[in-house]
Amino acid sequence: MRNTKLLFIALIILLAISCAPKEEVAISIDGIKITKAEFERDFQKFNFSKPDTKEARKEFIDNIVNRKLILKEAEEANLDKDPAFLDDVQDFWEQSLLKLAVDKKAKQLFMSIKINDKEINDFYNANKDKYGDKPLSDVYGEIRLILFKKKQQDAVNAWLDSLKKKANVKINYKLLGLE
Repeated sequence: MRNTKLLFIALIILLAISCAPKEEVAISIDGIKITKAEFERDFQKFNFSKPDTKEARKEFIDNIVNRKLILKEAEEANLDKDPAFLDDVQDFWEQSLLKLAVDKKAKQLFMSIKINDKEINDFYNANKDKYGDKPLSDVYGEIRLILFKKKQQDAVNAWLDSLKKKANVKINYKLLGLE
């Protein structure tokens, strides 16, 4: 009975997928299909500050065709399996993921940072020689920014320290010639 229900659900899903409207192919390049939606997305994403004109769209189409043909030839030459290429992809992937993770965590951490007047006053009093005869009201914003940046750095460092404490990190300084 249970298998019948699963089969029925699978058939409904397949039917829904097959009945879903298929978008027409706007550009076809040796079997590579690009829909109108894909074209529009890429045009908006990569058509840097050019006006949206027929000429700009035709030029963009030429660029797509050229790019896809070069990529196809590169794949046929197995350049996509070249170790140098794969290293570059790995480096790009790591940098992109690192940036995304840090940006997301930083946003989360920075939302909780608060600077109060006492901290600003204490900083001002501890650094009066730096500000000379300027009243606190003149340097209030500058001090607030300094304290905010310091708290940002402290929050990121605390996060990194917590990651290190949870991880099993071993470094052979001798092998690396650092001892």
